[in-house]
Amino acid sequence: MEVRIGRDVFLTGVQKVQGIVETKGAMPILSHLLIRTENDGVFIEATDLEIGTQAFYPANVVAQGSITLNARKLYDILRELPDQEIHMITEDNDWVALKCGNSKFRLPGLPTADFPTLPEYSSDSLMEFGCLQLKEMIRKTFFAASPDETRQALNGLLLEIENGQANLVGTDGHRLALITRPLLKSTLPESEKTSYLLPKKALSELLKLMEDEESTFSFSEKGNHLAFIQGTQVIISRKIDGKFPNYRQVIPPDNNLKVTINRDELNHALKRVSLLADEKSKMVRFDIQKGTLTLVSDNSDLGAAREEIPIAYEGEDVAVGLNAKYVLDVLNVIEDAEIVLNLKDQNHSCLISVENDKDYLSIVMPMRI
Repeated sequence: MEVRIGRDVFLTGVQKVQGIVETKGAMPILSHLLIRTENDGVFIEATDLEIGTQAFYPANVVAQGSITLNARKLYDILRELPDQEIHMITEDNDWVALKCGNSKFRLPGLPTADFPTLPEYSSDSLMEFGCLQLKEMIRKTFFAASPDETRQALNGLLLEIENGQANLVGTDGHRLALITRPLLKSTLPESEKTSYLLPKKALSELLKLMEDEESTFSFSEKGNHLAFIQGTQVIISRKIDGKFPNYRQVIPPDNNLKVTINRDELNHALKRVSLLADEKSKMVRFDIQKGTLTLVSDNSDLGAAREEIPIAYEGEDVAVGLNAKYVLDVLNVIEDAEIVLNLKDQNHSCLISVENDKDYLSIVMPMRI
């Protein structure tokens, strides 16, 4: 194989697969990426056997072929090279010579026959998302998914399609985030509700492709795999097994106490007060009275903190204990100047919403005061 390719183009392709390669796995080939030529360019592929990705990049192909190289080491080299053309030539025993300007490297590869074949995927689109819209949907729900990999059904996001609308939901059992947005296009029957469990890692990698805000993403499935496709780039992921909980039952129907707060003021005050919250529970007490929210943390080891914030509220006094980190995670993804805390009493969950978007909400379960 002999290829000439622009340094920036090559660096972009190698950078995008860094999150997928297995750096310390039992199979050394999984720490490598595959570069294979095709017509007037190269495909760069990577996989961890659960998620795979490939993308096409233009290049001057002098001689056809394929190579595997350690993804991290190649990235480190490319990052330091000048913005000039890179010349790659394969040598005996899977070695690769790489030249760029006055720099020359010889890198060991592994046999390309050892590189796992990516699962077949369908190019028949089931639905299409706009880049900005999909990015917003992932960003506003991703934080609520469970980090516990043993709870597979909660270790991803639920994508529901019905009547041309898409719901994306994340929950870890203590909090929940739900966003609804219209699809650009769908070939699914409008009257039927279809759902998919999307792995967090696949969505995290998908965010890295979202550079062109005018682009669209297609979603397809084939057998046991799902695929997100943008032009010549694709991420293929194994489906998550398991049953997502009935999240609709968690959404409180009658939280009639509405507290309107400046998001930025709450964000900074809550960060300050939570510094002295219990290290494990992160609980801060929200004491709400007419016109005033008082945030309170009290820890016998660390000390105590208290701060008042002006609010728009005319109802009865109410207090609720909430995990400060969970509330801050919500505040960090909302752009609106004001947020609304929808409450009932100290024993019921807090629903966080914004006035300008009825199709986004987040729920934080209460803690014992």
